[in-house]
Amino acid sequence: MAGMNKSIRIAVIGETASGKSYLLYDLIHAFELLGYVPEQLPLSFPHGSFGTYFYDTFNSKTGGMRGTERYACRPDNHYAAWLSKGRFGRRLEVDFLNIPGEMFNLGEEVLQKFFDLRQHIEKRDKGVFFLSVWRNAAGKEIRLIVYKGLDLANGNIIKPESSSRFGNYIGWEHLRYELQEGRFKEASRKPVSGRYMLSHLRELQTDSVLLTIKDSWNAIVSLQQQDQKMLLKDYVQVLFYFYPLVYCQQATDLVICDNLVHGSSAGNLAKNVAYFMSEGKRRPNAYLAFRGVDKAFVNFPGNKGSQILSLISSDASLRNKIYEWMMDDIQGQLEKNTFGNMARLPDEWVQHTRQSFGPSPGNGFWHLLNETMVEGPLERLLAHKKTPGELLQESGKRLPPHVYFTATPIDAAFRVYKNDEVDVTRFYWEDGGRMKVFTQEVNSGREQHLCLGSYQLLTDILWQNGISSDGLRQRGEHLLYMQSKM
Repeated sequence: MAGMNKSIRIAVIGETASGKSYLLYDLIHAFELLGYVPEQLPLSFPHGSFGTYFYDTFNSKTGGMRGTERYACRPDNHYAAWLSKGRFGRRLEVDFLNIPGEMFNLGEEVLQKFFDLRQHIEKRDKGVFFLSVWRNAAGKEIRLIVYKGLDLANGNIIKPESSSRFGNYIGWEHLRYELQEGRFKEASRKPVSGRYMLSHLRELQTDSVLLTIKDSWNAIVSLQQQDQKMLLKDYVQVLFYFYPLVYCQQATDLVICDNLVHGSSAGNLAKNVAYFMSEGKRRPNAYLAFRGVDKAFVNFPGNKGSQILSLISSDASLRNKIYEWMMDDIQGQLEKNTFGNMARLPDEWVQHTRQSFGPSPGNGFWHLLNETMVEGPLERLLAHKKTPGELLQESGKRLPPHVYFTATPIDAAFRVYKNDEVDVTRFYWEDGGRMKVFTQEVNSGREQHLCLGSYQLLTDILWQNGISSDGLRQRGEHLLYMQSKM
């Protein structure tokens, strides 16, 4: 099976309250709807499981989802699964990282510093960095990067504060404590190149990587001319975001999240991400996901909820028909300002969506698509060269490909759960005066996920990575356009 395995790395990027956590929550359940079953992960696995994601982000006391705060990113902060489908199907190895959009608002100068540092690290042959593998009797493994001669078995030991550890990286004295507390012993140590370290960064204990970069700074930047000297004090922000920045350059897929209801549009964020990706060697697939479209529903489904639930219970791909109904209305409003029977976007939401992708390759999401697609979206989409403006005029489309509108949260009976004003991370539905919390209802099995928009987004992600799924069935004109092969 090993030779048949497929790997997908998904970077989910967005500002505060853009819906990143709920989108990932829905994507995990969408895998289940498409028939994927998680395999058991080995003890040495460096990332959290999908189940761990629920534990880390789900507030059991309130039924809400914790938002994404500024955090010190380590392998255990990003989540993964080995998924299988059918007895003889190939394994799908998928991981994702929840990335605050603030990282790309640091400006081109800071991002350029990251490019410069990465280039210098890649030039370092064996001798600067050493891979130190530690194991305990239970079989758990920690892989560190250290500098030559560092003694982690002896020296100062200080217990790190859990609260400060979340928002900051720790020192060697704290690492010694964690190794001792976990009863780890060093099993091996060998020199590795800078290129090896970057390509395996997801497996490495992040604090040790950053500490070694700092302690080996002069050796890393020794080729720099004196009049352009790289000073460690100028790279504080770069080092804090080093892990997620490297991950984004290694990702197979980038999802930009945006909130229709409030906050700034994702147009500037998409442009900043496009600038960042233009310096990378990998060209990932790019998608845009709007949160909050459930607030646009009008007079639907009424008494059709049980009928919809019955339909999709027998055929999950019928979710595509429901999505097409919604998008017919939204597309009509974006193109002709006409209103349908299912969804109605306020004028400010229409303006918000247009600002998020823009009408030209110099703006927003179009720009990101042109940076990430190998030949640009238009050449691949229409098999002849056109500018985005010409495409919009000829096709009448007002959305670029790979754009999705998501409803968070909504269940399979098409019940829309309202945002709790007391706890904005929690969504509820009133049933005869009784409050039912979304995460508690679906996790208990009392209700099913609809995954409106996220089901279609996951289908697209799989399809762009060469994986067919049942989600490709029941597609209409809109989804055929959205899921055009990159």
